[in-house]
Amino acid sequence: MAPGAEPAAASAAAPSPGAAATPPPLATSGATSPTAPAPTAADYTLEPGKSTLYVQVFKSPDTLASGASHDHVVAATGWSGTVRWDPSAPSACKVDIRVPVSGLRPDEDAMRKRVGYEVMLSASQREKIGEQMRAASQLDAARFGDITFAATRCEAVGEQVKVSGSLTVHGVAKTVTSTMKIRGDGQSFSASGTFTAKATDFGFEPYSALLGALKNENEMKFTLDVRGARRP
Repeated sequence: MAPGAEPAAASAAAPSPGAAATPPPLATSGATSPTAPAPTAADYTLEPGKSTLYVQVFKSPDTLASGASHDHVVAATGWSGTVRWDPSAPSACKVDIRVPVSGLRPDEDAMRKRVGYEVMLSASQREKIGEQMRAASQLDAARFGDITFAATRCEAVGEQVKVSGSLTVHGVAKTVTSTMKIRGDGQSFSASGTFTAKATDFGFEPYSALLGALKNENEMKFTLDVRGARRP
């Protein structure tokens, strides 16, 4: 060996001055980081205290006394409902809602403000509207005590769900469809959406008075914003 020479192996192993040491490779075990469990199918009970169901009835603007009449909003109280929801299989949904006609509350201040009506009605006006609404010529509460809805089909449309079902009012069933936002994580449930239907679809004419000088529009707007909890 020549004077001053170093073994080749030792020269190759020595790092050059200022070079950073290469860290050892991380050990892998094949394990992945934990993720939240996917939402599962569940049965839910809807909670009226955390939900809102209401229908808007609009005055006809083309009548002589339209200036003396009002648009109306009628909220449902005392109702009940259940939902079966599986995020992975929307078509397997099941919805049943029952609303007593006696629990319909017309034109309460909070609801009128919620939908943007500026004029509030007196207690006597609300009472009279309720009587007219439940009369034999309208909902006929004495013969048809409940309004019901039962879903017959659910179809995913992007991030929303098209829900079709049978709405029974005044003893007449009519198919209605609403595109809704639905969320269910196995513990809690929420759904919101709107749809329209006509009074004549259910076998009665829109309310009118003064020989037609005051009259409601035939089409009504229904709004649902409901919350629920998993059934025990």
